[in-house]
Amino acid sequence: MIHRRRFIGSIAAFCAAAGSASRFAHATSAISPMVPVGDLKWACQVVETIPHNKAQRNPVVTSVALQSGGDMLAIVGDDHFVCLYDTRRQSYVRHLGHHKDWVRTTEFSPNGSRLATAGNDRTLCVWNIDDLDRPVLVKRQPEAIIHLAFSHDGTQVATVGFDSWLRIYDIESGEQMTKLDCACPDNHAVAFSPDDSLIAAGGRCGTVRVWKTGNSERTNQFKGHRQRIRTIEFTDTNQIVSAGDDQVVRITDPVNAQLGRSLPRQPAKLYATKLMDNNLFATAGSDNRVNIWQLNDLRNIGTLRGHTGTVTSLDYSGSRLVSGSYDTHVRIWSAEQHTSAVQQRHTELHNGWNRKLK
Repeated sequence: MIHRRRFIGSIAAFCAAAGSASRFAHATSAISPMVPVGDLKWACQVVETIPHNKAQRNPVVTSVALQSGGDMLAIVGDDHFVCLYDTRRQSYVRHLGHHKDWVRTTEFSPNGSRLATAGNDRTLCVWNIDDLDRPVLVKRQPEAIIHLAFSHDGTQVATVGFDSWLRIYDIESGEQMTKLDCACPDNHAVAFSPDDSLIAAGGRCGTVRVWKTGNSERTNQFKGHRQRIRTIEFTDTNQIVSAGDDQVVRITDPVNAQLGRSLPRQPAKLYATKLMDNNLFATAGSDNRVNIWQLNDLRNIGTLRGHTGTVTSLDYSGSRLVSGSYDTHVRIWSAEQHTSAVQQRHTELHNGWNRKLK
């Protein structure tokens, strides 16, 4: 069993000490109509995780997932629970206790009807949202699972973790369809392309491997990073966005890796990226911040501040960006108002650029 990552920042510790027992019991959300968050001011709802153990320690957050077309937010961490939070009612509605160890990863299917979870107990679970009493698919693997991804048609789910294999399962039959050999035995990221024709994975060695899903043929392999890759996703044009411990975000053409672009080296290890609407994407990591960028020219729009621990995960749906952190909190940022402002500001600046969005 991998022990709980102990993170107690000075601010987080003060807040925890100041909190009352009733605050933990009711698990209410602190909501600000417009929170000052550094360079960007986005409406922000703060959700605190709930202790499930006798020590009454709030679990750290390792993954978050927003339900497409729905109100559910899935939150997982080191307390072995899968917590479902209703963003409209602003309250927790379910706490799924099927896992026996740290839950590392979670994702909703593209249509929002299913939820997949996995982690250190080496178990992949797929749940139907309409019936959460027990998972409809349970697959046990030899080693811990670090990341999973649904195909865009919702029929398959892929996993990677602390072994050399990328596994793809058919959700309806429960059968393992494909087993692909990764570049190293420690993999943290997997993603399907938008048309599900490609799948990519990466991990500790910094190498990205790409395969065709139809015949499992490896189409490319490139050294994307000098250290561990922690996140991979495909753009709408099948470019691969990857980031990790070398503090670099790379955008690479999987057909011709020499055509890749990269952001300037960031001042933190990067744990998560997330593509958003309107040509924007977010990055987050060990500096406790969420940075927003333009995809076409890789310009920094600004920073969302508020977390007091490493930001481990991001998700985006319906103009909402969600970030989870080792500070035991989840933040739901509203990007809707900001997006139009970014576009207007960009046309006004012409040849200049001001990171502070007024």
